[in-house]
Amino acid sequence: MNENSKKLFKHCELCKNKSQNLEIGIFCTLTNNNPNFIVLCDQISFNENLEKKITEVNIAFEKTKREKNWVYSYFIIFLLMSLAMFVFTYKFNDYIANILSKSSGRPILIGSSIKIIFICISLVMLGYAFGALNRHRFDSKKNTGDKHELDAILKLYNIEYDIKISFKDRILMPTDIKTQLKIKKP
Repeated sequence: MNENSKKLFKHCELCKNKSQNLEIGIFCTLTNNNPNFIVLCDQISFNENLEKKITEVNIAFEKTKREKNWVYSYFIIFLLMSLAMFVFTYKFNDYIANILSKSSGRPILIGSSIKIIFICISLVMLGYAFGALNRHRFDSKKNTGDKHELDAILKLYNIEYDIKISFKDRILMPTDIKTQLKIKKP
């Protein structure tokens, strides 16, 4: 499927004349064909799909914006913890070896095992730090792109909207999301 076809299907997601089957995919029920317009569809008819899509896209966009400070805090905390564990392992390497040699006489095996455990813990914390950051960056890019794409399609049809989203939540766990959507059609 080429890039232009993907853009045309985005118009169809908002239309009530859209249908879908496994053989030909998404098609228009008026023409019984895949979308074949150039820039905009003359026969598009908006319904609750439009309201649903606007709400979904804007909620995802706002959630990503709200998570930003938490994600960067999470990244910094786990990065600092990981670096502290690396420094601890490096600085106290000789100290641990001396203690173990006095107590057991076998500092190499036990000391090496402890160092490997500390390094593994450091790497796991580093993975948590960068994993959360990368997930947020991916989600942010996707949600921002979806919002710009939806807004561009609606601009073609001279449709504007005003949405107010309120979150009642615990930390990063929305329990109640309320939206007020006003669509201004020409």
